Amino acid sequence: MKKITNAKMSWLLLSIILVIFPNTSFSQTPNGTVNLGILESFEGYTGAGAITNAAGATWTGDAGTNIGAFSGFDAPSFIGNTYSADAVTAQCRLDLLRVYIHLNDLFVDYPATHAPAFGAGETITPGVYSIPSAGSGAVLNLTGGTQSCNVFFIAQGEISVAANANIKGTLFAKIGAVGLGAGTVLEGRMLSLEGAITAGIGATVNRPPGTCTIQIFYENSASPAAAVDVLGVLSDYVLYTNLGALSNTSTSGINGEVGTNSGIVSGFASSIVIKDIHTTDASTAQANIDLDDAYNSLMAIPNTVTSHPAVFGSVAPGGETINAGVYFINGAGSLLGTLVLNGQNDPDAIFVFKFAGAFSVAAQAKMILINGARRYNVFFIGGAGVATGAISIGAGATLKGTFLSHGGAVGSGASTFLAGRQLSTGGLVSTYSGIIYNNPEKVTSTPIGVVLPIELLSFTNKCNNQNIELNWRTATEIDNDYFSIERSIDVINWELVTKVDGAGNSPSINTYSYIDVSQYHDISYYRLKQTDFDGEFNNSAIITTEKCGEDIIELAIYPNPVIETLNLSYKGDKSQILSTLIYNLLGEIVYYSEFYQSKIVFENKLNDVYFIHVNTTSKNSIEKFIVVN
Repeated sequence: MKKITNAKMSWLLLSIILVIFPNTSFSQTPNGTVNLGILESFEGYTGAGAITNAAGATWTGDAGTNIGAFSGFDAPSFIGNTYSADAVTAQCRLDLLRVYIHLNDLFVDYPATHAPAFGAGETITPGVYSIPSAGSGAVLNLTGGTQSCNVFFIAQGEISVAANANIKGTLFAKIGAVGLGAGTVLEGRMLSLEGAITAGIGATVNRPPGTCTIQIFYENSASPAAAVDVLGVLSDYVLYTNLGALSNTSTSGINGEVGTNSGIVSGFASSIVIKDIHTTDASTAQANIDLDDAYNSLMAIPNTVTSHPAVFGSVAPGGETINAGVYFINGAGSLLGTLVLNGQNDPDAIFVFKFAGAFSVAAQAKMILINGARRYNVFFIGGAGVATGAISIGAGATLKGTFLSHGGAVGSGASTFLAGRQLSTGGLVSTYSGIIYNNPEKVTSTPIGVVLPIELLSFTNKCNNQNIELNWRTATEIDNDYFSIERSIDVINWELVTKVDGAGNSPSINTYSYIDVSQYHDISYYRLKQTDFDGEFNNSAIITTEKCGEDIIELAIYPNPVIETLNLSYKGDKSQILSTLIYNLLGEIVYYSEFYQSKIVFENKLNDVYFIHVNTTSKNSIEKFIVVN
């Protein structure tokens, strides 16, 4: 528990989320915990802004800014290292966005049910609190086993702490300063994507002890339901238009590919963009084709609900709950308040909303997915069946799914939090200080000063026929004897699947693969245990797999990235294959065959991204891969 008393603390602008080691209800099974990675050693970090340790203040822990100046970081009042505009601060910037996404992606236990003011001797229970306005209060005591490393105060704007407060927990401002008053004591961290960080006169700041155990969810190899598996290369995109400009205002956080096939890209210079920005290249040329095909495929899905009002959601407590279906509105539509999508425990439940006109989302609107509903099975289409239909998303909205405008613009207001995509077949796509992503990927960077026996680049899984294929890559290995693959159905009891020899000592990238033919549960969990020559071991994060059934994808390729040999597994009728082609990013054909090949050797090929097309009499299967030889 967490006791709050009257010492003052304020959060300025828009809203806050208070996270206290939640007993949350997840719509998806958690498969990891919050990992700060390289940020673990930092007491304070900002992506852009000055960092100040005022006179008489004591600061323990590293300090960093990607753009900004330092003041007051001299011994003996400062114990740590400073980092400025280097590889460390650049990595911090990316990982801070990932952490922000994870924390905002948590299920909210108390949505707007607590007053903005915390305190007056109040004791609150663990959970995630969402406050849609400025707030105040100060944390003085943690009771019942609560640890400061499991407490986060997250604000859309500035965080300001008054003099002589006693705070426990991380203060995290999205866009805004974090400032401590004179004499304040902080057992926690100060973090900001963009804003100054200040420890006031005589303040004392220390990193929180322990390791954060807040459970999170990140996607691995999960795929959309067959009916809406229509995006092709756009699966990797979060912002895209076939014809029009792509623009951003202020600092946004983008995790996914962005691009336009015909237009200009502007305003992303100060933003955090994980992945690539494309302007009229081979990728956008394919995206142009895939988006038109996706729109036509979604429109071809039969409508199942035609009687719903044009307004979705409700401002009443609990909002509106709807079940899966294909909803058609013969005109413009809107979303306001809260909309709950109930998957009814069907992971393939689809929610497709077609509006024969414009579609608008009100400011502060919220979508919640429950009982197995998944964001990659959710689509909102503006201009469905008509010439055009723009989509506008209001400020501060929290949304999930793909928002696709047919022939119109797709714009999101300030501080939108979108787990999905903004796509247009012909119109402007714009963002404004938003957070937009298609995969809440985990943080894998290593804390400064910690030497691990291996640097694990990835640990993933996918279906290989009806078996689970596990793949992992290491960048370096030190005294690595072997890996153990362990499997569980409850994340409590683990069984050994197999052991795979390690590379011992290796400074280069090593790729490993194993196919588990005994996986038979609907959902299983895997972890990778690494053991040194001296018997010491470390466990990787846990990944989740779903049983590979008869309806798995026809074309599977592995390993990916490819070092030399690309293996193909095609489940369909091989006699129907007309050709197999591989294109580079310039759209040039680098491989062609009229026959099915189970192995393709990439000897003396340059490192690059490629697309393999397997063409049959009835369809074209496409997969993206990377060559790193």
